[in-house]
Amino acid sequence: MKDDIFRKVSLERLSSPEQLDQLMTVTTPRAWLALAAIGGILFTAILWGIFGSIPTKVQGQGILIKSGGIYNIVHDQSGKITDIRVVAGDTIKRGDVLARTNQPQLVDEINKLKTELGQLQSLNDFQLNQDIKNMGSSLLDFYELSNRVNEARINENSYKNAMLDNMRILQDTKIRLEQDKINEANQQLYVDKLTILFQSNAISESELINATKDLHFMELETRAATSAVRERQESYNASKESYKQAQYAVQLLEKQFESTRVIRIKETEEEIKILQDKLNQSTEIVSQINGRVLEVKVNRGDIIGPETPLFSLEREGSTTKLEVAMYIPAAEGKKVLPGMEAQISPTIVEKEEYGFMQGRVIAVSEYPTTPRHVMLTLGNEELVTQLTGEGAYLEVKIDMTVDSSTVSGYKWSSRQGPPLKINSGTICTGAVIIQQQRPMSMVIPMFKKALSI
Repeated sequence: MKDDIFRKVSLERLSSPEQLDQLMTVTTPRAWLALAAIGGILFTAILWGIFGSIPTKVQGQGILIKSGGIYNIVHDQSGKITDIRVVAGDTIKRGDVLARTNQPQLVDEINKLKTELGQLQSLNDFQLNQDIKNMGSSLLDFYELSNRVNEARINENSYKNAMLDNMRILQDTKIRLEQDKINEANQQLYVDKLTILFQSNAISESELINATKDLHFMELETRAATSAVRERQESYNASKESYKQAQYAVQLLEKQFESTRVIRIKETEEEIKILQDKLNQSTEIVSQINGRVLEVKVNRGDIIGPETPLFSLEREGSTTKLEVAMYIPAAEGKKVLPGMEAQISPTIVEKEEYGFMQGRVIAVSEYPTTPRHVMLTLGNEELVTQLTGEGAYLEVKIDMTVDSSTVSGYKWSSRQGPPLKINSGTICTGAVIIQQQRPMSMVIPMFKKALSI
C-alpha cells in the first residue's frame, strides 16, 4: 500500500545510482529575486522609519500681495460722488485726482461768509442801514458800536451848538461892553465940558450934577458889561472844552469801529480761504501713493460717508516681490512660528502638475485678526469674508523664495514651475510645516497604545 503513494517513475529515478550526483532544486531564481526585493523594501522601510521624516502641516487660505500690501483710498468728508476719473487697472501717481465730490454745506458756509465780507466792506461811512439786524450774527456787535458812534456824534453836535451859542452871546456881550465904554467916554467928555462951563458960570449946578449922575450910571453899566463878558468867556471856554472832548470821543469810537471792521474783514477773508482750501481738498479725492488701481468701489452719484473705502490700490515700489497673507484658524495658527517652511498653491496653477511655491513664515499676528484689519490688508469686503469666514483667524505673512530661473520668478517644488507669471491678487491655499517627525517615533506610540503597554 505504501508503494502506491509514489509514482513508479519517481521511485526509479531515486533508486537509480546515476542521478545521485545531481543537486536537488529547492527554490527557483525568480523566488530568490522576489525574496531579495521584499528584503530590500523592508530594509528601506526600516531606514526610512529611523532616518526619514513626516511633516505635520496646518492649512489656510490666503492671497498673494505685493510686500507693501493693498492701500485703500478713503475720504474724510461725506458727500456725493460727481465724477470718477480712473478705472481698474489704471496706473496712477501720488497727487493724481481720482474722483470729485460735492460739498453743499461748505459751499453754503463760504457764500454766507462772502455775503458778510461784502457787508463789512460796505461799512466804510460808519453808518449802518436799517437792515443791520438782518446781517449775520457775527456782525451784530457792529450794531451796538454804531449806536455808540451815533450817540457820540449827537453829543458832539449838542456841545457844538452850545459852544456856538455861547460864542454868539459872548460876541454880543463884548459889543455891548465896547458900546458902554464908548458911551462912558463920551459922557466923561460931556461932564468935563459942563465942568468948565460951570466954573465960568455958564450953566447951573444942577445940570452938572445930572450929567455927573449919568456918567456914574454909565460907569456901572461898563463894569456890568465887563463882568458879563468875563462870565460869557468862561461859559464859552467850558462849552468849547466839552465840544473838544465830544469830538475826541467820536474819533475814538470811529477808530474802534474802523479797526474792528478791518480786523473782522481780515478774519473773514482768512476763514473764506481756509474753507475754500478745505472745499478743494474735500471735493478732490487725491491718491497719496504711486500704484495701480485694483478696484473702484463707488459709482457716480453714490453718497459716501467719512472713512468709506473708495478705491483699492496696489502700491508701486522698487521691488515687485510677492508675499502671502494667509489666514489660519486661531487654534492651529498658534502653532505657527516665524521661520517655518510654507507651501503655497495658487488656485490658477495645477498643483498635481507643477507642485507648490516655496516660502517661509516671516510674521504671525499675536491676536486673532479683526475684519477691519483684514480689510486694510485686502481692501475687499467679499474677499475678507471668503478668506476668513466665521470664527477667529490669525494672519500669517509668508515671504516667497525667489528663483530667477523660473518663469514666475519664484521657487517651486517642481523644477521649473508653471510657464506663467504669478501676479498679486491671486487667491491661494497654503500649508505651513509646523513639525518634522521620524516615522518610527510615530509608530512606537501607536503600538504601545494598541498593546496597552
